Amino acid sequence: MNLIEELQQEKKFTFNERLIIEFVLAHAERVLHMSIYELAEATSSSTSTIVRLCKKAGSSGFKEFKIRLSRDLELHYQNIRNIDANMPFRSGDSDIVVAKKIAQLTEESIQSTQILLTEAELNKSVDLLMQAKNILAVGVSNSFIRLTDFQTKLLRINMYIHLVHLQPEQFYLAANATKEDAAIIVSYSGNTAETINEARIFTKRGTPIIAITSNLDSQLAKYATVVLRIPNNEHTDFKVSTFSSQLSIEYILNVLYSCIFNRNFEKNYTSQKNTPISILKF
Repeated sequence: MNLIEELQQEKKFTFNERLIIEFVLAHAERVLHMSIYELAEATSSSTSTIVRLCKKAGSSGFKEFKIRLSRDLELHYQNIRNIDANMPFRSGDSDIVVAKKIAQLTEESIQSTQILLTEAELNKSVDLLMQAKNILAVGVSNSFIRLTDFQTKLLRINMYIHLVHLQPEQFYLAANATKEDAAIIVSYSGNTAETINEARIFTKRGTPIIAITSNLDSQLAKYATVVLRIPNNEHTDFKVSTFSSQLSIEYILNVLYSCIFNRNFEKNYTSQKNTPISILKF
């Protein structure tokens, strides 16, 4: 059993020792650089209490305790895997552990999204966007924010996406669309009322739809010409945030931008390189 697991066995320690343990687990990296006197002061305890704690945890003293803490802390960080997208961190996690868990969630979300991406779906999506007379995009809340970033990226290579910032007015994008256009609709659930309404109208207008969603059985997926699927990891009533789904959506949009850029790499590279940058001088 490593030191972190030893310290988490509450019944083994007294009330005062558990107070010290709480501090150690919450500020582990800081403790590595503290003397026993500094730790005693920080925890309003005595050095003798700290020494007893160290021995109960299987160390001969505070020096060996810190050596084990350093080693096992690194192992603990390396074993952070399979992060819960709904609750990626827990009460009591130190700030650095929260940071490492969010980093791991980011990596896992992107990897799982990439696995779901097929060459055929990606090629078809890029072809539709490259051939479209107009690109129209629909999304709600955080998904809309991801689309505005996508819009900004494409502007740099002289492509424009039509977005309506008053989201209830997105209806007009669909109502005026044609067969020569292409629509991107982003909805994690695929059943958001606003996006389904627009998808229905796009379909009636004959406009091909690129859907980014986690639900292949959703209404949005049924209307779509092509579906770029994202993982369905967020499903509880309570979430800390929509970290995973938004990471996946952003990744898909970044891939689309990169593929579009790459189709005319030299032209787009030259265009960006020669674009003047305005500098505000005081």
